[in-house]
Amino acid sequence: MKVRNHVVATLCTLASLLPVVASAQPSAFAKASADKSALTEANVSVTERLSLENAVRLAVENNTQLQSARLQIDKADADLASARTRRLPLFSTDVTVSQLVTPINFSFPQGAFGTYPSTGPIPSTDTNVSVPRQPTFYMQSQVSQPLTQLVRIGLGIKSAETSRDLEVERVRDRQFSIVNEVKRVYFAILQTQSALVATDEAIELYRELDRTLQVRVAQKVALRGDALDVQFRLAQEELQRVTRRNQLASQKERLNQLLGREIRTEFDVEPADGVSVLDVDLVAARARALENRPDLREARLTLQQAELDRRVTKAGRIPDVSLVLAHTSNLNVDVLPTNIASAGVRLTWEPFDWGRRKHELVTKTATVEQARLAVRDAEDRATLDLNSRFRTLTEKRALLNVAAMAQATSRERLRVKTNQFQLQAALLPDVLQLRAELASSDDRYQQVLLDFWTAKADYDRAVGEE
Repeated sequence: MKVRNHVVATLCTLASLLPVVASAQPSAFAKASADKSALTEANVSVTERLSLENAVRLAVENNTQLQSARLQIDKADADLASARTRRLPLFSTDVTVSQLVTPINFSFPQGAFGTYPSTGPIPSTDTNVSVPRQPTFYMQSQVSQPLTQLVRIGLGIKSAETSRDLEVERVRDRQFSIVNEVKRVYFAILQTQSALVATDEAIELYRELDRTLQVRVAQKVALRGDALDVQFRLAQEELQRVTRRNQLASQKERLNQLLGREIRTEFDVEPADGVSVLDVDLVAARARALENRPDLREARLTLQQAELDRRVTKAGRIPDVSLVLAHTSNLNVDVLPTNIASAGVRLTWEPFDWGRRKHELVTKTATVEQARLAVRDAEDRATLDLNSRFRTLTEKRALLNVAAMAQATSRERLRVKTNQFQLQAALLPDVLQLRAELASSDDRYQQVLLDFWTAKADYDRAVGEE
């Protein structure tokens, strides 16, 4: 009878420690932020508070992959400016400095330039003109203004503009990918911090139980097996804490890398907004997706570029007509004029090409049809992706409700069992079992909540929004 009273006293003492479990409310992400001081006990400096909005802004501004992608836009701008200069007159100069290897002899027979009544034949006798071996200098300068070529040049400029727009859309697509990954890592950090807080609470509880049971075992009023069971659970929770701390450190380093800053930068995340009831107009979202998604814009621009390329090939049939102003200088060659200037029109045309342009046009036309089919395929894939993301989001929202109900049920069962334990109507193993079930429910809720926010980020990207 005396031993039974001691056992009852031990259980009552343990019961006084367990209401902490029943009152624990490991809310998803808000509690992780509120209890961040437990994760930084030795850190007395002020830690940066990083909101999701600021994280996205920093990634858009500083991410190294995005910066590299934006350089492609600068290169496309330079190519566009270069294409526009082709409309302007073309200046060219050709200079030749040479040494005659052999003398040059010119023979002009009598009367080679005509016979005139007043002067007679020119030249009057056979004449030889010789240029000795000496250095010679030839320079030809020319200014050419294209005329009919302006048609192809204009199409080339439009093609360069389309290429620049393509680079812009590729940067947008890369930016959406970076923003989506930032959100995923941010939410993963919140989930890990929340799980770490729950682990710390469990460790404190098991340590109190272990201290109390050690005393009671020494007094021989508690079983040694109960003490070993508590120590085993404590060791498991401590191992879990080490694992989650390492996971949290890796996640923060990854987020710092995405933000384009020193990976060892210390920061703490802010809680995400509460989960609201979804009220999404799928038809309107589909219209926005078809308008805003970078991959669809890129497909349409590729079609536009293919059509311009076909028009350039077709314009190759037009003869090249240019206004030309030329000047030629010949120095140290006595038999040639020193300066010759001319102005006129130059025409270059290939009337027979053996069907080459025809075959090229067939190839370009097929490319246009392929691009048109690619646009249709991209639109279908975008619609399928959006519908799938929307259905996944609604499923995660419903699953979140189930996880919340399971969490609330486990907490209530633990509260009832704790009250029974205080009234000596339940055993310690039963209470510990329910505590383990509550921990599992909490972990499940955190994981489902992370899945919901990840699905929301994927849905935003499918719509073409950040």
